[in-house]
Amino acid sequence: MEKLTKSLSLFKERGCTVSLALDIRTNRRKSSEYPLSIRFTLERKAFYYPVGGSYTAKEFSDICNAVKSRSDNYKLQKEWKDTLIPKYKEILMNLNKGGILTFEMVRQCIMGEEVATSNEETNKPQSFIGIWEEIISGLRTDDDGARFTTAESYECALKSLRKILGPNMIKGFCISAAEIQKWKDGMHNGVKDENGKIVGKISDTTAGIYLRCCRAVWNKCVHEGYLKDVPYPFSNKKEKGLVSIPKSAKRKQSFLNVNQMTELYNLFVSKKYPEYWSEEYTKRAHYSLGLFLAQYLCNGFNMADAGRLTYDNYYYQTHGKAFRFNRKKTSRRSTDGSEVIVPIIPPLQYVLDEVAAPPTRDGLVFPHILKGAETEELRRKYTMQENSNVKDRIIKICHEALNWDKSICPSGTWCRHSFATNLHNAGVDMDYISESMGHASSDHAITQIYIEHYPLEIQMENNSKLLNLTKTSERDLLLAKLTSMSTEDLSKLFKRL
Repeated sequence: MEKLTKSLSLFKERGCTVSLALDIRTNRRKSSEYPLSIRFTLERKAFYYPVGGSYTAKEFSDICNAVKSRSDNYKLQKEWKDTLIPKYKEILMNLNKGGILTFEMVRQCIMGEEVATSNEETNKPQSFIGIWEEIISGLRTDDDGARFTTAESYECALKSLRKILGPNMIKGFCISAAEIQKWKDGMHNGVKDENGKIVGKISDTTAGIYLRCCRAVWNKCVHEGYLKDVPYPFSNKKEKGLVSIPKSAKRKQSFLNVNQMTELYNLFVSKKYPEYWSEEYTKRAHYSLGLFLAQYLCNGFNMADAGRLTYDNYYYQTHGKAFRFNRKKTSRRSTDGSEVIVPIIPPLQYVLDEVAAPPTRDGLVFPHILKGAETEELRRKYTMQENSNVKDRIIKICHEALNWDKSICPSGTWCRHSFATNLHNAGVDMDYISESMGHASSDHAITQIYIEHYPLEIQMENNSKLLNLTKTSERDLLLAKLTSMSTEDLSKLFKRL
């Protein structure tokens, strides 16, 4: 019986042997013919990738053994080599340059090439980067501020990946722990661009955010069946070859204590800003200081929530003594919509009188933040702009008006941590702090529909501990408020007494 040739060697790249063979594993009606495939062999494992055409074992053997240049079999053999060797040799040469090749790395890369070819017909993002872009698109089209912000994190993470690994480094679903670790190292140390300049270096905290985005994309790919057989690349245990995700930096020092907040508040009341500041800048700085204090006194809410805060029915039901709103950031993740009640203590009322819009039913409290923007993208832009303004002006106020030598980075996060830390240090019940910040446990969500855990009087008492105001300060506050009132308003006030 004639011995048939079962494979035609093409080339070898870093331990990966590439050859042509018939995939006899396929179950076809015409069982004497099998599809022509490229066989990739690495780590004692092999997979087949069909390249078109079917042959019997005898036909394939004859083509492989042809030596006469004028024969049809020789011409076909030469056509196979001339077409397939350059294409797949280039793919493997560009795969994980400077590193080793693994079986799964090669398999995912080659299968990714097949997916990319069919992508034009299906219009589906069937690649790792395509799935990533699909997630971004889904988040951006969702009419939700928090998800729009999340989309920006995914987008920035993808830009970082491309900057460090190169735009074409990841093809199809050819990605493993090796590529992700290379990206992580690049974020930590930076990489040299074409001009020799170090780019891409970011903080470990931001790198952690980006890697968590990548992990979410990976999990989606696994869920949709694209990366089922690829080893999971992430682990914070000391396992060789896996990627650890840096933990976020601790924020225990990112706050201002009660005395510091009180000093800022007293400056806001006295308006004793540096005389060398221009009148226009003094007005802007005063407004930003008011917003910063409002964020702190409004249970540490962020600028996005401040921009959406309204004089709603609850405000009028409490006779102007409290606000109620749902935290934008966590409203989707909370069964009770992350509802927050803010008691309007006298210092907060003074801030509102200075920088907020006059109360109108369902009107915005701080309309200048969003400037009437109608799209989530524009609202996000204005919110970031206001955050930046407040940060820059509060730093200048602290250094030039109060002569602090403390290095601060004032933000909504600082207000939030200051609120929680200062109430905790004042001995306020942790359940109250948690509930006031929109962190109420879902176990109590149903109960909260029927009862109010903390009456408004207790909320007023607790939040009054956010500032250390003496009786003299309270008197000064009253005098400052009376001084700012018009003759007509004073007349109305005296008539009520």
